[in-house]
Amino acid sequence: MTKYTMHASAIFCVLSIVFSFSGASHAATDNSTEKRSLDEAAYGNYRIDDNHLVGIDRFTTDNGENAILISDYSSGVVRRLFPGSGTEFVMGPGFNSASPVELTVRFVKDEQGNVSGISLQRSNAAPSFAKRVPLKREEVVFQSAAAKLSGTLIVPATEGPHPAIILLHGSGPLTRYSFGPYPHFFTSLGLAVLIYDKRGSGESTGTLLDASTGALKSLPQRYHYPDGLTEDALAAFRFLQGRKEIDPEQIGFWGSSEGGMVATQVAARSKDVAFAIDSSGFMGPLWQTLQYQTGALARERGVPEAQIEEALAFSALWMRVARTGEDYEMFLAAREKARRENKAWLLNWRSGEYSTLEQMRWDWDRTLSFSPLPELKDVTCPVLGIWGERDPLTDAPEAARSMETALTEAGNKDFMTRIIPNGSHSLMEMPGRTRMAPGVFDTLRTWLLKRVEFAGAATQKGPEAEDRSVLDRTRFVWEGAATKR
Repeated sequence: MTKYTMHASAIFCVLSIVFSFSGASHAATDNSTEKRSLDEAAYGNYRIDDNHLVGIDRFTTDNGENAILISDYSSGVVRRLFPGSGTEFVMGPGFNSASPVELTVRFVKDEQGNVSGISLQRSNAAPSFAKRVPLKREEVVFQSAAAKLSGTLIVPATEGPHPAIILLHGSGPLTRYSFGPYPHFFTSLGLAVLIYDKRGSGESTGTLLDASTGALKSLPQRYHYPDGLTEDALAAFRFLQGRKEIDPEQIGFWGSSEGGMVATQVAARSKDVAFAIDSSGFMGPLWQTLQYQTGALARERGVPEAQIEEALAFSALWMRVARTGEDYEMFLAAREKARRENKAWLLNWRSGEYSTLEQMRWDWDRTLSFSPLPELKDVTCPVLGIWGERDPLTDAPEAARSMETALTEAGNKDFMTRIIPNGSHSLMEMPGRTRMAPGVFDTLRTWLLKRVEFAGAATQKGPEAEDRSVLDRTRFVWEGAATKR
């Protein structure tokens, strides 16, 4: 019988942005060229025409490698740029492949040596020029209790005050460069964007406690998940409220995975939040999400159903012990048997790390039993929930139904949910993950532009008329790409 092998990191990435492409086929490129960096000033938006922008973003991969992303907000193409010959960068047919070369990118500088635009040239085609969109970028630091959080504030160069959006991470020690194409997608709409290193990560201080943290030896009695994450987000919100270039009445949140859930909790705590966007975040008890992941991740890998049932049974056992405090010896025996039979794949989340019953009970009371749904009764701002149809980490239909029910019962009149066909956890299109699933950028763009007032910023209207992408020749039909749940 085929053995089910599930890496601990698969379950452990519980609710991270999972803008994760380390599994994609990697290009056969010279590692020495990978080290060529891009000037910080080159990151940003570039305008091909009035309704067509592309973005260049700095991105940190799963293994900590610095990468450059190019994103076409019309076609949804999101790929890595790899160093080519001389000063050129190239894009291949897959997210993580450089050859065969489909696009060559050259950064064009003016007489003062500043980047003024980019030349985009497909194979055997004439180059197109995209003019750099002026943006202001500032390194910032703000306080959240004892932690100092470091980040970057990106603001349109036009006269303000500007509406703003704060981006929230998924679980894990993530930095400001973990958001894929989203920072400059949002600036392309005319929003100011704040990204920051999660506490205890990058240049931020403090201790990180989230859904990815391992079993703790010392159990803080005042901690309840996700209070620390919510407080950090509120600190970021207050920081932007005090900035003269930001409209304090138009500051909202977007978060992915765990961050999407946190966005709704922040909105519940502050009536001043202008909007909240939950991208792939769970909407129910955390323990149910972990149980869903156990089955969904295994099925995605083609694991035999008998092994899936065995994994679900073991998961149910240790969660029952954590909830009730009963049958701890039974759990220890089952775990030892799994190890003896080389079934380490049964040990999901922290079940392989527990050394005391007290740890398990603490995890249940402080983390596993948490559900974001009760707090939704206090959310009065507009809410968008968006999930991928093929997400193995969040049960998309259940999350959408739960959000709709909670907000309807709370009397919220302005909310919308979307499940994106073929969307992954990161909302990249499955299979292949070479672009955002059709409907993602369009849904975000349309929803925000109807709810946010801009201070004279030139925004991207989107591909309603036609798709003139230089990154992807295929013309996509956007109507019907997302379905209302």
